[in-house]
Amino acid sequence: MTLLYASTFTDALNRLAAAEQKQVKLSAFDLQMNPRGNGLQMHRIDKAPGFWSVRVSSDIRIILFKDGETTLLAYVDHHDAAYAWAERKRVLPHERTGAMQFVEIPILRAREEEVGLDRSKAPASASAVVRPDPRPFAALTDDQLLDVGVPRDWLEPVREAPESQLFDLLTQLPAEAAEALLDFASGGRLEDHIAAPVSLANPFLHPDAQRRFRMVENLEELRAALDQPFEKWAVFLHPAQRALVERVWSGPARISGSAGTGKTIVALHRAAHLARARRGIAPGRVLLTTFSEPLAAALAAKRDILAEAEPELRERVHVAALDRAALDIYTGQFGAPRIATTREVKAAIAVARADKLGEGFTPEFLFEEWEELVDAWNVADGEAYAKIPRLGRRTRLGASQRDSAWQVFQSVRRQLSAEGLVTWPQIYARLSDWILEDGQHFPYRYVVVDEAQDLSVAQARFLAAVGADGGEAIFFTGDQGQRIFHLPFSWRSLRIDIRGRSHSLKVNYRTSHQIRSAADRLLPSSLTDVDGVEESRKGTVSVFDGPEPILVLSKTEQEEARRVAAFIEECVREGVSPADIAILVRSEAQRVRAEFARHGAELSEAETQSIPIVLMHDAKGLEFRCVAVIACDDDVIPDSSRIAAVGDMGEMESVYESERHLLYVACTRARDRLFISAVAPGSEFLEDFRG
Repeated sequence: MTLLYASTFTDALNRLAAAEQKQVKLSAFDLQMNPRGNGLQMHRIDKAPGFWSVRVSSDIRIILFKDGETTLLAYVDHHDAAYAWAERKRVLPHERTGAMQFVEIPILRAREEEVGLDRSKAPASASAVVRPDPRPFAALTDDQLLDVGVPRDWLEPVREAPESQLFDLLTQLPAEAAEALLDFASGGRLEDHIAAPVSLANPFLHPDAQRRFRMVENLEELRAALDQPFEKWAVFLHPAQRALVERVWSGPARISGSAGTGKTIVALHRAAHLARARRGIAPGRVLLTTFSEPLAAALAAKRDILAEAEPELRERVHVAALDRAALDIYTGQFGAPRIATTREVKAAIAVARADKLGEGFTPEFLFEEWEELVDAWNVADGEAYAKIPRLGRRTRLGASQRDSAWQVFQSVRRQLSAEGLVTWPQIYARLSDWILEDGQHFPYRYVVVDEAQDLSVAQARFLAAVGADGGEAIFFTGDQGQRIFHLPFSWRSLRIDIRGRSHSLKVNYRTSHQIRSAADRLLPSSLTDVDGVEESRKGTVSVFDGPEPILVLSKTEQEEARRVAAFIEECVREGVSPADIAILVRSEAQRVRAEFARHGAELSEAETQSIPIVLMHDAKGLEFRCVAVIACDDDVIPDSSRIAAVGDMGEMESVYESERHLLYVACTRARDRLFISAVAPGSEFLEDFRG
């Protein structure tokens, strides 16, 4: 006897009250112990073939689908709503793809009713007739629709559907069909979504079916799924994601995609996949890492959820920020280092300038040159300094200028060494040399890196050493459009060559179509890295609809605060928890404006304090149902103080690019509703946002 559960079941469970959820879970655990339901009050639903109800309480019913030896936890709700759901559904394998699907029974109505026409009240003047919406799928054939997973009962309703009801239609179709049709309606190619037929004895195991159904192996796995659900795609992987997670790569691979396409979930599942025993391959210890401590903490929480069902994953998948992991390894091999601070480096530059070195250069230029080039690439001598790539550093130095600057950097190295200080790039360089010389003592067999676009040169060189022997040792996920911390550089020059092993995810699960479309206007339709590897945003589709983003320019900060407060109040009235409404600002300098706006909303003090205020740089990896990105003034983003501090004026283009990426990151933290505000005239970037 096999027990499965569906994403529709976990979604419905989360909508119940806490006490009701507890009762449902107990009944679900009973079914896991005995899928036949012996001892439970179970009744066949006459109007829904294959569906049964299980009595949880006087009013709560679990809806099961039973087929031979298979029992599926399909839905749960109050009695009438649960029965109504079942009576509208069928569970069938698709006739062409072979994937098991939930098929909604289409309600066929006259097309005039669909578009709101009443011919009995039609105006006499032909020019005044309200014409029906265009039908985006009218010309598609049966074969074209069946090839992408549209159920046969839906062929005609799909062709008849007007454009104005596109998202209503898509919510009633299986996900694979909805994604294909949405892409087609947005200008994409239906041929890109043809599902290869898979002949399986169990259609629940089809790759498309596994995005909505999961087999329960044991009670612990069921408890983990029901007790601690997180983003449902962490369990129900999209087939495109699953293929990337389970693929055997011949070298380093990078998975990209715009914000919300599930890159982090791919990284998480890839780490778990590598940590499991596979055919002919023993399990290995995995480092799952990223560039910041908060993001690492979020990854660890998700790892722990998976580990509820597979406790061995907690031991085999170690999660840590990359700097923390490197420091621990370095300390274990060479002892605890004294790491030079920014203040100590700037002080060393000041000493060198006091000694009349580096004349003609500003302290700001020298520090940026040290941080982005000399120290980042661990440059050892003047000859190497002359050859280092100056990507993002547009100013070209002549030989005499280069010699003058190098004297400063030599002085800085001597001073730091005399004080027993090392820099992060020196730590990574020593670790890289150690791995290449004695790799058998490196504590991890695999390294999976999330948010890889924000790696530093030194970190990338270290990872190149980890993967020097090829194979599956390193795996990256990231988005160039979210790079906000470092200048671009060539991965290939560091011997990380991902050509032929890069892939862009195209299905956005987190952000509504309206928010994604608006945010995407901040960036080019494709981004090409230094090595010529292109990441295209074309063809990306969101799987749900929502309100259009709101962009408001106010005359004063006080007026802006009132409008932000009104937005917060409206979200709360619509049932959004204050903790799921965030205010994002560019820097600490704008925090007081966020505080003023937050306290202007008519909420209790506890509700007010539960609304997070987040700096844009700290927003990576976060998501909220509603987001207000405020204080986007013309001197705030791009940040005027950052522009004024640029020592190399040719670097201005890189500064503007990273500031644009920062606004993109902020806007894409919103799932359902986005509010953007500024004091007029507002940031120049907002013109692009308007479209």
